[in-house]
Amino acid sequence: MVECLKAKTAQWDKRMNVAYQQALKDAAGDKQRDQLRTAQRLWIQYRDANCLYYDLGEGTVARLDAGECMRSMTETRAKELENLGHQ
Repeated sequence: MVECLKAKTAQWDKRMNVAYQQALKDAAGDKQRDQLRTAQRLWIQYRDANCLYYDLGEGTVARLDAGECMRSMTETRAKELENLGHQ
């Protein structure tokens, strides 16, 4: 199950990166582009720290919770970045 979550997370991560690159291209200018870069770096730090909390729990369920955290947060961010072009 953990491997399945990793595979799904990798798919969402790829989709997120494509959307991020498109959002950078679509940015209104250098300031907006720089802000998106900063936001994305901070978001990745937040996601990793947030999901590590679950991973540090006890038992097998902790690894599943951490994997689901990564998948879910990455999916949400990918969709958010994809929607930037529709605003």
